[in-house]
Amino acid sequence: MQPLPDHLLDRLAQQQLPWGWAWAWFATLPAAAQLPWLAELVSYIQQTHPTPALVQQAVAEAPVKPTSTPLVLLRVYPLPQALTRIQQLPATEYPNAFRALLSVFRVADDHRRRTQCQHGCSHDWHNLPPLPPTIPTA
Repeated sequence: MQPLPDHLLDRLAQQQLPWGWAWAWFATLPAAAQLPWLAELVSYIQQTHPTPALVQQAVAEAPVKPTSTPLVLLRVYPLPQALTRIQQLPATEYPNAFRALLSVFRVADDHRRRTQCQHGCSHDWHNLPPLPPTIPTA
């Protein structure tokens, strides 16, 4: 198995890694290992402070069926409640939750980079070094 790249979730949000690779990688993890990744994504989302409009944009763009439980929760509940409820879903929903949460993080982080960090910033995660050649980029 290939090593995971540093700042995996940031690289996915910045589209430096293919999402198809991420789905395949996440699917190989046992449910007990998937849940901490969902919790980390929730933490990252909270740090980006997405507006309701950004959340709805992410829901519309998420690579998940619009009727999937995580997307319904994001549409129906305020973000803090939705994030809590998503983390409480059964393990069978974790893959959809990962895709939905990654979509929210990508949209919110992209917005933050274009607005608050548009003239450069000192955030390590916005100034990532290139990926090592052993990591797939396409």
